[in-house]
Amino acid sequence: MMFLEVAIVFIVLILLLVASHELGHFLTAKWFGVRVDEFGLGIPPKIFGYQWGETLYSLNLLPVGGFVRIFGEEEDVADPRSFSSKSFLVRSTIVAAGVIANVVVAFLIFTTLAWLGTSEAGVQIQDIAGGSPAAVAGLKAGDFIIGIGDDNAMPNSVDEVHAGIEAHRGVNTAFRIQRGQEQLTLHITPRKNIPEGQGALGIVISEVGFLPVVWYKAPWAGLKMTYFGLKALVVGLIGFFAQLFSSGTAPGEVIGPVGIAFIARQSFSVGIGTFLQLLAFLSLNLAIINILPIPALDGGRIFFFVIEKLTGRPIPARVSSAIHSVFFLLLLIFFIWVTSRDILNYKQYLKLFRIG
Repeated sequence: MMFLEVAIVFIVLILLLVASHELGHFLTAKWFGVRVDEFGLGIPPKIFGYQWGETLYSLNLLPVGGFVRIFGEEEDVADPRSFSSKSFLVRSTIVAAGVIANVVVAFLIFTTLAWLGTSEAGVQIQDIAGGSPAAVAGLKAGDFIIGIGDDNAMPNSVDEVHAGIEAHRGVNTAFRIQRGQEQLTLHITPRKNIPEGQGALGIVISEVGFLPVVWYKAPWAGLKMTYFGLKALVVGLIGFFAQLFSSGTAPGEVIGPVGIAFIARQSFSVGIGTFLQLLAFLSLNLAIINILPIPALDGGRIFFFVIEKLTGRPIPARVSSAIHSVFFLLLLIFFIWVTSRDILNYKQYLKLFRIG
């Protein structure tokens, strides 16, 4: 039953992300008068399709992607409604529209959460080190820290929690915890002598959720969260490639679809606000990955258009299509590798997110 829940939440998450991305391509192509032959959710083989006007809308078997098949994208066609007949600016806009759509989706989610707030807003425990004071006391991943010691004020930031823990090192202290609908008080003694790589309690915490703001301030709050989210993801991606090229190994924290599925299920169990926040960050992540100048990705296609513009000579569609196909195969191999790592480590996800 647990794995069924994980699968359902993951499929919903991926389809929401993919649908918004592909809808960006679809609507922009339509806007510029380019014919769209198929709008597909999932990866073939096809389950069923419905022809509406000139476009086939299809649902496919593998729920890990989607596509928009645009007339004249894979070959040069002398037709005013073909993709290949359009200008550099129009083609680039159509290709970039998926990335823009993902950023817009994240902004809208953050804005909505800032306006309405979330019941699960606060500082949440994400991970607990084995044998630590937190583990011994019974803290769990997903718990919210709502009070430390005699201070009745709820800590609203990671810094406030850290300050509260530091102030009570070596002292048996009451920690007030929100776990679902239940409030608990656990007595824990933060360590004076801290093991390397851990904290005084042995927990990893982060700020989740939003406190409500007035409606006219919500877009600004959403914009700031979108900016900081993009900044954090870009810095993380730079660090990933820096380690990959310097040492030849990928960072240990890289996770694939299986890991994301467990994280999504855990976030949904905490609350819809946490799930939507995860959706927003994954949407930003999808945007950043897709804008990289790598063939088979949106950024790679735009890079080819830039080369054409600078050289003044078009790259034959069949040539660019072949290059994109090769890199798509390489990306598929990388995807399989990451997924295989996930499958081998699934028991760690069960432990980490306290599922099952």
